[in-house]
Amino acid sequence: MYTWMSLTSPADLAQLAKHISVEYAPEDVAKRLTNGISGAVKGVLIERNYIDKDYRSTYYNFYAKKGQRYRADCVRLHFFDQTVTFDEKSLKLNCPDNRLTDHYFGYMVLRPTGIATIGRSIVSPDVRSGASRFIISADHKVHLLGYKLTVKGFPSMDQHIDISVCAHAACWSILRHYSERYSIYREFLTHDITMMAQQFNPGGLVPSKGLEVSHAERVFQEAGTFPVHVARANAGTPDLSFYRQLSAYVESGFPLFAAMHMRGHAIAVVGYEWRTPLNTGVPGLRYAWDEVKSLAVVDDNHLPYLAIPAKGGPPYSAEHIDAFIVALPERCFTPQTRLIDWHQRFLNWVQ
Repeated sequence: MYTWMSLTSPADLAQLAKHISVEYAPEDVAKRLTNGISGAVKGVLIERNYIDKDYRSTYYNFYAKKGQRYRADCVRLHFFDQTVTFDEKSLKLNCPDNRLTDHYFGYMVLRPTGIATIGRSIVSPDVRSGASRFIISADHKVHLLGYKLTVKGFPSMDQHIDISVCAHAACWSILRHYSERYSIYREFLTHDITMMAQQFNPGGLVPSKGLEVSHAERVFQEAGTFPVHVARANAGTPDLSFYRQLSAYVESGFPLFAAMHMRGHAIAVVGYEWRTPLNTGVPGLRYAWDEVKSLAVVDDNHLPYLAIPAKGGPPYSAEHIDAFIVALPERCFTPQTRLIDWHQRFLNWVQ
């Protein structure tokens, strides 16, 4: 049921293929982790026969009905620092200060789907190489071997490709964050998100054809939030008002569903990082967006907290975002456009 892997470096994650069967794509997962996590991770606990509610929601409603046979259980990987050890006989995790949760970096669920196997995951930004400094996060409780652990992070998963696409994954990430951060919001599973995007059950659902922004807006409405859809004025031309609104919402703690129509892709914007302060003072007040170096995004093609530059750079930049949706709570009365307008009036007054 449980296997401990000690790591001297992230490259040692290649050992996953020795402990996990091929339907979980351990080699692909190991490659993603090796290129994306820091050397702070020194131990991985492999938990087999894990019952994942998100995967089960798609298994009962989709995979169990296909011609190919799929397993019903998942594998869960838990990440720890160098102070933690594991006794396989007693199934106990040990650390010198007996504060196991302080040495825990989160978990990653692997689905037995052969491709796109990374499922529900909560990983600390502290071990993500190159992560931006400011990340929207919440405390997530984890039960493991009788221990009650807590990890602070933002939810992520790969799209299933067949039952869900990037837009579903982005909606799921944001709503899962809301369910952990705010008690008023319930938890929605992957299949729930798939069905919420439709006005009716179309039967034989094949959502891999893609979703429009309006479908994502419907998902947030069905979840009990109040989505605000903001689009860039002119595609391909600078729209400072658009990006000022984007940064204002993120800095206020609201994750954003962001669309890139030219790339046919959707992501969740979950953080940012400032530019290096200038040695010489700049007169007058400035917009927050003018000081943003990069945005942190949850992209189902990458590990969470991918840093994308404000301008230019691979794999894409904030300039590729041409629309976003912010799912506002019930008691949010003042849109960011009004606040930005007040800010501009203040700038004109002081000048």
